[in-house]
Amino acid sequence: MRKSPFRVVLAAVLALALVSDATAQRRERWTNAEPYGVFFNDYDPNFYTGFVPRVQDADRIKIHLGRGNQLRVRMVLPDEAVDNFVLDQVAKHDLYQEVIDAGVIELTANTAWEEYDKKFREAGLREIAAKKGTVSPEEWRRLNVEALQKLQPERVYHIQKDFGRMTGDFYAALAAAPEPKNLGQKLDLVNGYFPRRIFAYDLTAEQDKALAELMALAKAGDEAAFRPKAEAFFADVTDGIYPVRDGKIDYYEYTAIWAAGTYDKTTKHDGRTIPWITTPGVWTFIPRMHGKGITGMVDYISSAGYYGLIPMFPYEYGGGIAYNAIHNTGISNWIQGHPLLPAEWKGYTEGSRNGKPYNRVAVTSRGPVSHGCTRLGSGHLAELREMLPSTSEDMKGIVNYRNVSHCYDVFDRAGDGNVEVMGVQYYIAFRHTNERVAQHIWAQNNRKDFYDWLYGSEMNFGPVGGVTFDQVCTGKFVKKKAAEGATFENLKLYEAPYEPETIQFYKLEGVSPLSREGMDFNRELRRVGYGYEVDRKKLRLGPKEKEASATGA
Repeated sequence: MRKSPFRVVLAAVLALALVSDATAQRRERWTNAEPYGVFFNDYDPNFYTGFVPRVQDADRIKIHLGRGNQLRVRMVLPDEAVDNFVLDQVAKHDLYQEVIDAGVIELTANTAWEEYDKKFREAGLREIAAKKGTVSPEEWRRLNVEALQKLQPERVYHIQKDFGRMTGDFYAALAAAPEPKNLGQKLDLVNGYFPRRIFAYDLTAEQDKALAELMALAKAGDEAAFRPKAEAFFADVTDGIYPVRDGKIDYYEYTAIWAAGTYDKTTKHDGRTIPWITTPGVWTFIPRMHGKGITGMVDYISSAGYYGLIPMFPYEYGGGIAYNAIHNTGISNWIQGHPLLPAEWKGYTEGSRNGKPYNRVAVTSRGPVSHGCTRLGSGHLAELREMLPSTSEDMKGIVNYRNVSHCYDVFDRAGDGNVEVMGVQYYIAFRHTNERVAQHIWAQNNRKDFYDWLYGSEMNFGPVGGVTFDQVCTGKFVKKKAAEGATFENLKLYEAPYEPETIQFYKLEGVSPLSREGMDFNRELRRVGYGYEVDRKKLRLGPKEKEASATGA
């Protein structure tokens, strides 16, 4: 039947209304009852109850934020991190057990410690640790890798590359490339040596000279002279983090992806309304020298309760006491009577220490929410802290790549050439008032409605693993500035599983958590790791008793 002009106009108006509604803020209640975030009662200090590895070298840790509002952390695991994984887990577990048994802390709110202790025992970590020194180094490595992969599924990748072939490809690329006209074109060539693993954004004078020499050798056809110089150049521009042995690159890599909150504004690109990533470019972790807490450290802890008493990571000084940083949700919601939270959350008691429903929940907004910082879920921030170097000094300089708002984090997780758009299975986005009360939702918290809002017409919707993009750009970084980089076509969306947020709340007996002693305790409890000896005085523990020898002496 032929439609009347009135019906055609009405259909167009309704379609426009639906498009507008997709970007509007709403006051309706979320209907998906699946719990996310951290449920708790009071702003108590807390410790991480999970099994991520720790890397003590800042050069091996890279952080990426891109379109889709997710933060990806990639760590190139050195031999020490792999070989000490089980020992670190045992040391951390036993330190927690010691401060609990000694009465230094009293557990509150939840039973994350008990769940963690159960998983620790089921994984047989203590039994594996006892094999240290009784098996070959190769067997010890295998035991650690297996434990890491079992406890951190879908996050550990064994990267193996033929370095000789990589160098040959680099040789061919330089031979065929026109003379680069600027730094950006030079960086494209350099980053192509190990695609999606080198993210150089500047060259020293020596590196620039070395690249010119390599290009001249390639164009002259002198591959014999090219190869040893190229290997030295590769080690230099990558800070030596990728081991090259017998012509092969062979190492383990760890990748974590979490939902992230960005600046509380949207922006336009190609007629689409999208979340706005402020301060794009390359930023590095810096000590916080101004603030209300104890300053001078990268792992700064704010005295404001809504920051969760978890270390945050500054990367830009904003004047006064203000910094842009990676921090927690910056907000918690009273559950009872809240007009936005799923109604079922009012009765949520899983893991409650007293068996009663919780008072509050901390959930991050995967969308515009922040005053300028980057927000993670409270449990994910605690997890990030656990992955980073033990000391504040060793965290300085960790690189934080922030794309321009419309460019995606395009990455090859396994190093096998399978390039994907990075994402995560998390479907909550909201705005809050200046008083940090959640006031509007951006979309319903089911996957379809949320993706329609987050990605819109850029995406072809499908089941998990079946979302595709016809065309996307990835970020490019030149002298710490971000720009639109390469364009990719027909890419899949990788949706990392939502990692449950595992932290245990506690009270420090006889000490305010906001005192220097309380904050030192909080910070020190998170620093267990190979190469670092915890300060037992800060942990309010006596000297550790020396273990008796096998002969009993």
